[in-house]
Amino acid sequence: MPTQEPTAAPAPFVRLLRKSIANQCLSLRDIGRQIGVSTAYMSRLVNEQRGLPADDTIRKLEDVLDIQPRGQLFDAAGRIDSVLSKVMKKEDARIFMRTLTKLTDKEFAQVQKVAENLAQHCQTVAK
Repeated sequence: MPTQEPTAAPAPFVRLLRKSIANQCLSLRDIGRQIGVSTAYMSRLVNEQRGLPADDTIRKLEDVLDIQPRGQLFDAAGRIDSVLSKVMKKEDARIFMRTLTKLTDKEFAQVQKVAENLAQHCQTVAK
């Protein structure tokens, strides 16, 4: 009877996960304990022997590994996180995103910086 080869998580996801683990100097056992999975699961994940975890597990990984800005692990997984999903449900956001595709990388970075400053200002005013 043939055995099925495990489906690996996407390479960008695994690379970011490995890099983040190395940066935090945590063992797979420590990470697994903090996010509620086994050491074996973590080992298979970083050794490309396991598919993508559930969104909740990805979110926990981002928290434990302090991956900044949040959402990078979702992007590397090719998934939309709950924050992006909420934003993209707004019709104006989709129109805005289509407008941004016309910008150069430098122009996009400027828009991103302005948006971050505006978001911080709005949070400060709301307090």
